[in-house]
Amino acid sequence: AASDVYKRQEAAVTRADKLMYQAKNQKNMVVTESSGIGKDGKAYPLKDRERIKQQVLIVDDSELNREILATMLEEDFYILEATNGEEALLVLQQNPGIALVLLDIVMPGMNGFEVLGDLSRRSNIDNLPVIMISSEDSDDMVLRAYELGASDYINRPFDSRVVRRRVSNTIRLYAKQRRLTSLLSQQYNERVKNSRMLIDIMAGVMELRNGESGRHVTNIEKLTELLLGYLVQRSGTIFLDNEERSTIALASALHDIGKMSIDDAILNKPGRLTPEEFEIMKTHTTIGADMLLELGSHHAGNALMEYAYQIARWHHERWDGKGYPDGLKGDDIPIAAQVVSVADVYDALTSVRVYKDAIPHEEAIQMILDGKCGTFNPLLLDCLLEVQDQIAETLARPADVVAFPTI
Repeated sequence: AASDVYKRQEAAVTRADKLMYQAKNQKNMVVTESSGIGKDGKAYPLKDRERIKQQVLIVDDSELNREILATMLEEDFYILEATNGEEALLVLQQNPGIALVLLDIVMPGMNGFEVLGDLSRRSNIDNLPVIMISSEDSDDMVLRAYELGASDYINRPFDSRVVRRRVSNTIRLYAKQRRLTSLLSQQYNERVKNSRMLIDIMAGVMELRNGESGRHVTNIEKLTELLLGYLVQRSGTIFLDNEERSTIALASALHDIGKMSIDDAILNKPGRLTPEEFEIMKTHTTIGADMLLELGSHHAGNALMEYAYQIARWHHERWDGKGYPDGLKGDDIPIAAQVVSVADVYDALTSVRVYKDAIPHEEAIQMILDGKCGTFNPLLLDCLLEVQDQIAETLARPADVVAFPTI
């Protein structure tokens, strides 16, 4: 009897393992015991209908509306529910496999537009279709929903056939989009590898000539990507997806390319520069920008070259307009240059140079916050405060060959 119990337990564990394996390979779906797993370990649908259901989240403060929509869709989808915007974001965080969201606009607390805005800032809206639901169908309401990234708009009262068709069509459309994105991502990563190799060579030459540590460029990249990730979450006006943030981080490696034209006696002078020497040193921004502009003329529309140009020319500009070379002020400074500017100042402070010793992390952060290195975007300083405990850990990681997430 004991052996029979053991065999049944072993069979149950084996079957659970197979279900887990199947779940890992079925994105945005819920795998149930009735999915029909054959002896070969593969899943087979039952004849009457598929039991592997994609997850749909219904967000509405009205229990009746949620029940109506759930009844329409429960035969084909696994239904999750949220009663308000805050709960919806929590459910989405806890269930990354959700395939689609049906989102009410008018809700107490955090309304549907605010939920959409939050998802857009986190770039979730790129891969997660959201269909807005409302009894209001004014042009302004519909237009605002689409501007915030909604995939579709459904009016109440609900027509079950329309709801099911739009939900199914939208999920299929996004599935095709993900397959295409995956293909493009592979091609993009191949291009990144080539760009990464060339930029590493150029950055290595620059660091060797500048007398900087071999980690300066790597540190700038990591800090830039870390700050950008928090910046897009906190800002309601800056929208940069994963690829754009990674491209800016890669472009940051060329921020000091213009120093290749600065005389060694100035570049590696152990003491303080004279006013005349400092004026020469400042020209590395425009020299570098001109070099990249010339390179970019052969690659029109290349985002990497465009960001590299912005960063090289303006990473010494300051929020109050007292930077160089152009005295840009506030948001006239491209955001890529703003972020690299903070990253560059922090790493310069905490690194050994021919003219100074390294400053401790806490002191460097405080100097930046106190404006001792020039003024910076207040929102960017908030992000620096938020990530200050992660900086040491981030900079301690070994550099990846390709440190860019998929699209």
